[in-house]
Amino acid sequence: MAKENLYPARRRAEMLEFLRDRGQASIHELSTQFAVSEDTVRRDVETLAGQGSVERTHGGVTISREDRFNDVVPFVKRIDAHSAAKDEIARVASTFIEEGQSLIIYGGTTTLALAKYLAALRGITVVTNNLALPQELYSRGVREIYVLGGSFRPRSQVTIGPVALSDGAGKPRSIHARWAIIGVGGVSDEGTVWTSSLPEAGMMREMMDCASHTLLLADATKFGKQEFAEVADLSANTTLITEKRPSQALLDMAAEVGARVIITSEFEDAQSRD
Repeated sequence: MAKENLYPARRRAEMLEFLRDRGQASIHELSTQFAVSEDTVRRDVETLAGQGSVERTHGGVTISREDRFNDVVPFVKRIDAHSAAKDEIARVASTFIEEGQSLIIYGGTTTLALAKYLAALRGITVVTNNLALPQELYSRGVREIYVLGGSFRPRSQVTIGPVALSDGAGKPRSIHARWAIIGVGGVSDEGTVWTSSLPEAGMMREMMDCASHTLLLADATKFGKQEFAEVADLSANTTLITEKRPSQALLDMAAEVGARVIITSEFEDAQSRD
């Protein structure tokens, strides 16, 4: 979709993401970036300033002090939110991973909880945009850890950029992994996975495309939730892991497309019977 045809709310959301990446921009830069008139940009800036997200400057706009503060705090707070459920989900997710496999792991607190359960595995290769993960994951069992480059998101402690690594000559190379491990913002009853940011959604989708199979990690608060940006639909290459049974509509949709849904308590019961 051309930027000039974006709905105003969506354009303002993208504009806010752009400013969070850059910190500040001139009215002219925003006009060029979003292919709209400078008058349209000024109206958008007025709206965002009214929401407390940006501050107007002479000839431009900057991200607000409050928004800069909130960029850092949520990640720290989210680590403790629903921590028991995240730990259960991470522990069950780790049982799908075998020694010597390669993983692409998206940032987030649920995927961060996975780190301690990977320590016992040997020879795994990890590619991630989660800047908090490498120091948590480091152990003699990890063969290699690669951190993806891109713009830095302080609020979520991730980088946002292409899912590719440079070879020795500096040329970017596509990669492939056995598992993509993604924590998401929402899963609708229709089986669609959502997150709050378009750039994040694109990177998640690219990670899924680079892997043979995807583990989606979502605690029960994510069900029935539709956020701003669509990531992908559940498919036969997807395993959704959660701590509580989702709606029957979602279970039916998953069964229809061949996606697997794992409820941690039921998974543990099945393991003990085996």
